[in-house]
Amino acid sequence: MPGAFEPAPIQRESAAQQIAGQIRAAMLSGSLEAGQRLPAEHELADEYGVSRPTVREAMRVLAADGLVRATRGASGGTFVALPAPDAVAGSLSDTIELWFRAGSTSAAEVEQARSWIERGCVRLAATNCTSEDLEAIEAAVDDARDPSLDTDRFLELDIDFHVAISRAAHNGVLELAMTAIHLARPRTNTLLLNKLEPAAIVEQHDAIAAAIRAGDPDAAEQAFLDHLEHLITIRTEALERRDAQDIPVVSLREAHPAKRRR
Repeated sequence: MPGAFEPAPIQRESAAQQIAGQIRAAMLSGSLEAGQRLPAEHELADEYGVSRPTVREAMRVLAADGLVRATRGASGGTFVALPAPDAVAGSLSDTIELWFRAGSTSAAEVEQARSWIERGCVRLAATNCTSEDLEAIEAAVDDARDPSLDTDRFLELDIDFHVAISRAAHNGVLELAMTAIHLARPRTNTLLLNKLEPAAIVEQHDAIAAAIRAGDPDAAEQAFLDHLEHLITIRTEALERRDAQDIPVVSLREAHPAKRRR
């Protein structure tokens, strides 16, 4: 059972947080654009009527979110920046976890979303993947062939394989969407454990990888759909009379809880 909620003391928002909030809002509205130089520290301090350490603290808050970057030298200063995809995904992961914990998302919804989103990823991966992308995809397949792997390690490699494909698509929006699915899969994988056949999964992954390597989007999509059909079949057998639509994601324990979230 989760621990009891204990309210923390309420603190008034600092001036630094308010400055950071205004700059963040200006970025969202387009008043500040990526690469644009912010006024110097002393100028911001004068405009806001605060001390220079307060402005520095505001810049630290923004830098922690990847929203500004500082450079030195004659042409240096503090510049508006776009957050890196990993930082966005990390922030998104916390929100998604809270969403799952609300209990309204079912295992079937995750499965349906995966069907539509990942088929787009495999098609784009077949068109856009680099040699480094292909190496990551095939490494996950090859490592999973080891018959001595325990279930936790095999499932980690399974997620590594699908993460590598979503990255190989080189579409940031699709990759963020797949982040939600990959966060749910350690839980939804528990529905497959009793029927899981690692050798069959590896061969299906190999077929997907081969189609991506050949640059054939149609074959890659079909190989993925064959893989998904196999997973649906064994999930149905494992659940017998239960419907995945009636199973909230939050009710499922993680198949490999030791794995750190991406």
